[in-house]
Amino acid sequence: MDNYIDQNLYAESMKMALRVDFLANSEELRLYATSIYNASIWSREVDKRNKTILKRDRSLK
Repeated sequence: MDNYIDQNLYAESMKMALRVDFLANSEELRLYATSIYNASIWSREVDKRNKTILKRDRSLK
């Protein structure tokens, strides 16, 4: 796995984290934003795999 950070996605994650009101301090905000970022990256990978599987299934028909 590479260590490249998508700055735009991280900024969007931080904006989403700023919208919630249950975070008590900046450390929690950073951790929450990082969690949102990681979930977004994970979902991209899942989408890629699902598209590959769907494409392969269509070619079998």
